[in-house]
Amino acid sequence: MKKLAIAALVTAATALPALAQHMKLEDQVKYRRAAYDLLGLNFGSLSAMAQDKKPFDKEEAQSNADFAAMLATVPRHFFGEGTDKNTKAKPEIWTHRADFDAKMDKMVGEAQKLPAAVRSGDMAAFRKQVADVGHACKSCHDDFRAK
Repeated sequence: MKKLAIAALVTAATALPALAQHMKLEDQVKYRRAAYDLLGLNFGSLSAMAQDKKPFDKEEAQSNADFAAMLATVPRHFFGEGTDKNTKAKPEIWTHRADFDAKMDKMVGEAQKLPAAVRSGDMAAFRKQVADVGHACKSCHDDFRAK
């Protein structure tokens, strides 16, 4: 069942760029927020395990890592022009788009390393990868997200 759900999410993610082009601005914001909320839930669980704030559960960590890796790819498609209204998105996203996209690429790349870090069973590697994802997220938030 879990593999089927992941396959469905991956299939849906490949259609996102085309979908976002034909979507109302407020709907883009809703999808973006939903993706970030789900990413935060999954990454938050991994972060808690990495910091020993929660017991490490390999099955849960693998599920969280798989979903986080996929979900990280979703939000970038929903930053269309005009989607900064009533959000924490700074206007610099659109005036410095290349820098924003580079930071998003870095976050996605680091998030996609999470499943392998969990599978390795190496807790030091797992903790390092969680930290690397966190740093990539913070880098983008520092420049492109209002407090």
